[in-house]
Amino acid sequence: MLVDKVHMHLVNVECVPTSTKFNAIIDLEVDIGDLLPYLAAEIRGCTYIHGAGQLNFMDQGHIIAIGHRQITMTAVLDEAEAQQFCERFKGLINDVDQRRDSITPVLRKQARLGPLAVYRELPGTNCGECGEITCMAFAALVVNRELAANKCAPLLLEEYEEKRQRLWEILRQAEYDLE
Repeated sequence: MLVDKVHMHLVNVECVPTSTKFNAIIDLEVDIGDLLPYLAAEIRGCTYIHGAGQLNFMDQGHIIAIGHRQITMTAVLDEAEAQQFCERFKGLINDVDQRRDSITPVLRKQARLGPLAVYRELPGTNCGECGEITCMAFAALVVNRELAANKCAPLLLEEYEEKRQRLWEILRQAEYDLE
């Protein structure tokens, strides 16, 4: 097991002093720098440039950064949520380390997607069927991986077939799940 012990602590979000959320900092006892290209191959939608020393991605509305000896995560509600993510990342790192011989490492990967790209392909009805007030709010949640694009009911109608197919392709290329 590559990663066994970690030290985790929560810090206040300094730029928003009234925030009720924290950032989690997970310090690793081992250097996983040589594993980053393998993690980049396995983590969908991440951004990684070999030599930069860090891999970034969005997960359930959190910005995650994995570096040589540290993992950071934004917008954590409490220590229990941070601990769940910590255990998940430890499992991911150890799993990728065990399978590294069967993984082709990636040295450069940029799968960034902005809300405007998603918004342009939505019906633009602001119907609220997805639970959001506007299509732009929905697009932002899709980009943050908090909602799947198929939660837009009008988009699934035949009249929006062309928009849907373009959006599905954009999301596939950026390594997003469609469901």
